[in-house]
Amino acid sequence: MTDTKIQDKMDREKVSDQQLAATDEPRTGRVDAPLKTVKGKEEATFAQRLRTETAQAHRFAESTNFIKGILKGVMDLESFANMQAGMYLVYEALEAELERHKDHPLVSRVHFPELSRMAALEKDLEFLYGEDWQSQIRNTPARNEYVERIHWLGDNDPDLLVAHSYTRYLGDLSGGQVISKIARRSLGLQSRDGLRFFDFDEIDDSKAFKTEYRNRLNNLPLSDDRALEVIEEAKQVFALNQRLFEELEGSWIRTLANCLPLGFNRRKRA
Repeated sequence: MTDTKIQDKMDREKVSDQQLAATDEPRTGRVDAPLKTVKGKEEATFAQRLRTETAQAHRFAESTNFIKGILKGVMDLESFANMQAGMYLVYEALEAELERHKDHPLVSRVHFPELSRMAALEKDLEFLYGEDWQSQIRNTPARNEYVERIHWLGDNDPDLLVAHSYTRYLGDLSGGQVISKIARRSLGLQSRDGLRFFDFDEIDDSKAFKTEYRNRLNNLPLSDDRALEVIEEAKQVFALNQRLFEELEGSWIRTLANCLPLGFNRRKRA
């Protein structure tokens, strides 16, 4: 191969790498946005590896019709409340296990009581469903799978709870704010009612806090094999979230139908 052809090949590969990196940033921001692809894993911090190596699973989770609909502002109180009901069941399990293992060598490093979402979710669900909100929350196959995985880890492998803490909390601190703004506009909410889940009142500087959280991740006493297992678990967390969103697609489709112009369905059938 001539020098010119070699250079052309290298240029094409460089362009491809740049295009790939450009697609690494998710659009929902529901979870912590992955970095551009890190060249050389030995040069990356553990937090960077988590973000980079879960990027594909992240994109799959946000590619569901439900999330796409939210980003387009296709949302009603029923579907939003249903989504938050699922979040309540997940956080109920997660925060119970994090508290249970707050003195664990790894979990203790990323256990921040100020991140707790349960009290905020309870207030939101009371606003969205009424005083009897607890009787209206339903378990589903995807919710059960998610909750059972968290409790199984609590009983058998608490190290991997780190992956669940990272994926949920950093996401809510980051892109959860995007969802909050869209929900406020789409649902016509004028106050914090129904949206308290997205407000971290006990954290004054979210940017500084996320930096501290990532520093804690980078200093976890993990062997190479254990680090890989935490990353693999984080991928599974994204998959669990994807299944949650897929279950919610029925409510998204109903909401979309309600947004169609009057008489549209009749014209389509005619």
